[in-house]
Amino acid sequence: MGKLIFVLKTVVILGLCAAIFGPAGWFTYQLFIKPYDVPVEEQHVMPTPPPDPSLPDFEKALALKKAGKTVEARTALEAFLENYPYSTKIKEARQALGQLNSDIFFSSIPAPEKIQYVVRPGDALAKIERKLKTSREMLMRCNNLDDPTRLQIGQVLLVNQPDFSVTINRKEKTLTLLNHYRFFKEYTIVGWNVPPPKKGMEKVALNGVVGEKIAWRNGARVQFGSKEYTGSERWVEISVKGHTLYTEGGQKPTNGISFAPDDMEELSTLLVKNVPVTIQ
Repeated sequence: MGKLIFVLKTVVILGLCAAIFGPAGWFTYQLFIKPYDVPVEEQHVMPTPPPDPSLPDFEKALALKKAGKTVEARTALEAFLENYPYSTKIKEARQALGQLNSDIFFSSIPAPEKIQYVVRPGDALAKIERKLKTSREMLMRCNNLDDPTRLQIGQVLLVNQPDFSVTINRKEKTLTLLNHYRFFKEYTIVGWNVPPPKKGMEKVALNGVVGEKIAWRNGARVQFGSKEYTGSERWVEISVKGHTLYTEGGQKPTNGISFAPDDMEELSTLLVKNVPVTIQ
């Protein structure tokens, strides 16, 4: 009899435990143990991003470029950069505009910013350089002149009168050239070998100007106008110590910033003494 009572008590106790703790255990299992599958209708679906509203204007600018309407394409791309600074095509637009600016600058393509100069008796490139505040190298390249000593009376020269400034971005490793405070072209830095900034000065902008320009051929300096000058390796010294611009793979300064040969040749032509430079 006593044994039967013991069994009955045990059954009662187990039943009470199941009644009390069963729901809690089931709930715990459902919440923490059993994988929870989100119903299909409750799954979060990323919305499709809206179409970029700048695309039609970008395509129109490219169409003008393709049609050979160079100046009109440049104007369209300048407006695009101003109107759509956050466009998905902003990088492509900057590259296209930079190339157009370069093509127009170094060619006989008429443009509003170019003036015409008629060669007069007694004129020489050095004299025209001083008179128009430009550079002989720029005059030669923009007018496809091979010999700086050969000018013909009555010859018409197209003359650019730029107002350049340079911004070098340490983080992005780019050099941006502005003309009259407007975007002209962006150049990619190939090599970065400059003195490290002093502690606490890592984000401080450095300001300087363009100094002397040097050309090298086979380790020796060559002069503008000589046969060796064409295709030479270029340096553009900056007044900020250790930041000389130079041709990658050529004569190397102790410290400096290197660019691909074509880019460095172009920069050497465009940059003249005292052009302001900001390194940020």
